[in-house]
Amino acid sequence: MGPIVVTGGLGFIGGYVTRALVDLGREVVVVTRGRPPTPDMQFALRDYAGRYASEIASVEDLPQLLDVFGRLRPKTVVHAASNVDVADLYRHPFRAFQTNLVGTVNVFEAARRTGVGRVVDFSSIGVLPPIQYQPIDAAHPIILARQGPGSGAYGASKAAGELFGFAYQQASGLDVRIIRPSAVYGFGMQWHSANYMKQFVEPAVRGERVSVPSGGRLPRDYTHVLDVATLTVRVVDCTLGADRIFYAATGQPLITAAQAAKLVAELVPGSSIEVADAMTAEDEIEASFRGVISIENAKAQLGWTPRYASLREGISEYIATYRAYLAA
Repeated sequence: MGPIVVTGGLGFIGGYVTRALVDLGREVVVVTRGRPPTPDMQFALRDYAGRYASEIASVEDLPQLLDVFGRLRPKTVVHAASNVDVADLYRHPFRAFQTNLVGTVNVFEAARRTGVGRVVDFSSIGVLPPIQYQPIDAAHPIILARQGPGSGAYGASKAAGELFGFAYQQASGLDVRIIRPSAVYGFGMQWHSANYMKQFVEPAVRGERVSVPSGGRLPRDYTHVLDVATLTVRVVDCTLGADRIFYAATGQPLITAAQAAKLVAELVPGSSIEVADAMTAEDEIEASFRGVISIENAKAQLGWTPRYASLREGISEYIATYRAYLAA
């Protein structure tokens, strides 16, 4: 059996997936554009040097993927490479098409041509339109009569990728499984993440005053990146009869950004964190597709439950890791 290939395997979510697979003794090859990981992810992967292999390729380049997959003959590909700058893609839809949709279809096509058994594709809760019912499960519609994905071009590219996954499964039998993460946070996350957690935690630990001008009332199901990684491992190994779509979420009642900021302030004594209740137009759009999420199929079919269902515990882990990073 071949290795497990992780595209974007040195990025935020992909890096933690790489760690989780290596911890289980799996042979892992990460596919990267060749840029070094961020300093944060270098620290997160510091104990894993030499425990996974790397290949330089872009998911936007089908011949490169065909070469890598053809040589390695992976049994499974985890596709985590993606442009997740939602605000930028909202303004520039063609970038979402080029990077996210073309990249995803290239992964499917390369997998089909080289005999890959399974592709685990990272999508997003951003595929959702305004919520129609709660808890939101995988049967919730993503296209309504007058509205599509609420996160604009990012959500559209992810939704289209999901649809192509089903098309490849129907046409060639490629076993595509989809993970939809919700408001992922943790050490290594990027500054442009819309969920504010990095803006709360890291300046507070450094003793800096934090002031965010809007979004305090916006509710989310905050999901720790370590939980996303453990879910991914379960999906990699799931039975053929399992569902094709799983949410990476806690399934708990939603927590507003202001409530999250309060938790950070409690966990970092002496910190000053303010987030205004004002809602921008973008905040209102995001709020429309944020609802309580069902993770019942992951519990029942995969035996998975999130370790950090408590946001307090998840933030505590983030703070501890960031302090260790600063100390190093």
